[in-house]
Amino acid sequence: MILNYSAYINDIARLCRSIIRKKRLWNYLKIIYAYRLSMFRKIPYVMGGPFSLHLETAAVCNLKCPECAAGRGVTKRHQKYMEPDLVEKLLAAHQKNAFYCNLYFQGEPFLHPDIFKILQKASSRNYYTVISTNGHFLDEANCIQTVESKLNRLVVSLDGTRQQTYWEYRRGGKFDTVIKGIRQLVETRNRLGKTNPLIVVQFLVNKTNEHELPGLTTFVRNLGVDVLVLKSMQIYSDAGKKTFTPSIQQYNRYPKNPSPKSKSCFRLWSNAVYTSDGQMVPCCYDKIPEYPMGEGEVRPLTHWKSKTMQDFRKRILENKNLPEICSNCGR
Repeated sequence: MILNYSAYINDIARLCRSIIRKKRLWNYLKIIYAYRLSMFRKIPYVMGGPFSLHLETAAVCNLKCPECAAGRGVTKRHQKYMEPDLVEKLLAAHQKNAFYCNLYFQGEPFLHPDIFKILQKASSRNYYTVISTNGHFLDEANCIQTVESKLNRLVVSLDGTRQQTYWEYRRGGKFDTVIKGIRQLVETRNRLGKTNPLIVVQFLVNKTNEHELPGLTTFVRNLGVDVLVLKSMQIYSDAGKKTFTPSIQQYNRYPKNPSPKSKSCFRLWSNAVYTSDGQMVPCCYDKIPEYPMGEGEVRPLTHWKSKTMQDFRKRILENKNLPEICSNCGR
């Protein structure tokens, strides 16, 4: 839901400036063509590099959300923080083709000691940059650096309109700290006379907070944010299903009688996801990871076009023996 149309239009303009470069735009068109051809022939064709990068800058978090892989401590990583040199190599390797860069995967990116340097590096290469945060580190100093680093979009997870509701899922979180941080970022952006970042509040709808939906839009609008996103929850445990499965079917990823899903996944043709170790995984739902595609020396399209990755794409196209990670995908 768009709450601030002026900020939203400015954000679209920034994204367009990142896309409209000869090689990037041409690559994007090749991705779409290859994907549609793959869908038609049920054979994975790859004619370009990914247009979107997911770089896991931090694989640790200050919260213990019960259905989050990082919060539960089940992710497998050698490095808690992605090395800045590795970030630089990945940004450079994909720069000609990619224009969209998520600087998060699992974990809280603001825990990375060099997150603002990383942001500046991505911005200097004309990536459209995005960070998703739990909002506990938006003090005045960090807000100033966030704006000055030219971050394009900041997504703040806020799953309640009061501490008791918020804490049901964001275990260890401090509601007042997050609210103060959001207000601080809005104030800082306005004071510095900037249009970035677009400030988005993301609300994971579940059984513990769905009763707050009627007043949510007004609550968020009063914070001064630009966009409100209502998102369905990924639930992995039986206990989680009992606790968090919403009664509103619109926000339930796991209906009793699910409609047939498309036998494809555009993410496999468009998004390259790297863990903090530098391991490429097929998509952002492989959080452990269970399907590593390769790591080591960075070569732009080596793992992207590897036999392992192509076999994974083919498996999805054929809709045979789908990986467990696909069961949590909302697409």
